[in-house]
Amino acid sequence: MSFISDLFSGGAGKLVDSVGNVLDKVVTTKGEIMQQELEMKKAELQYQLDTKRLGVEEQKNVLQDVDSARQRSTSVETNVNASSLSKNIGSYLAITTTLLTFVLFYIVIFRNETIKAEVKDVVIYVLGVLSTILTQVFSFYFGSSQGSVDKSKIIEGMGK
Repeated sequence: MSFISDLFSGGAGKLVDSVGNVLDKVVTTKGEIMQQELEMKKAELQYQLDTKRLGVEEQKNVLQDVDSARQRSTSVETNVNASSLSKNIGSYLAITTTLLTFVLFYIVIFRNETIKAEVKDVVIYVLGVLSTILTQVFSFYFGSSQGSVDKSKIIEGMGK
């Protein structure tokens, strides 16, 4: 969406100015000038409305993707034919990632001298990756406040 916004926002203003300048040279009466300005304002408002619609559609697709992932997880966990491992693999991975992240934090903070200098950068990098994964795990299980805010805005906008 930002690519589309950048594409149109940079060129749209210049295009509107150029068309306005050409029309000023062609149109002669004040009534015609005012009519053309009104048409230009309508076109600009339509562009803004179309841009907002694209944003809403994009966010709707993101929310549907998240919802489908959660529905898939629910359907596997409630399936009577699924094995215990397939029902719980997400939970096992989440717990393992959480424990590993906290263990690495502990090692880096309190046992820093046990890390060899050659691998210290790698350990810090892995800790960063695990922290990112942990954030996603928490967002999956406990929800994301930003996602909730965005979802509320989209639902409110769809009502209008």
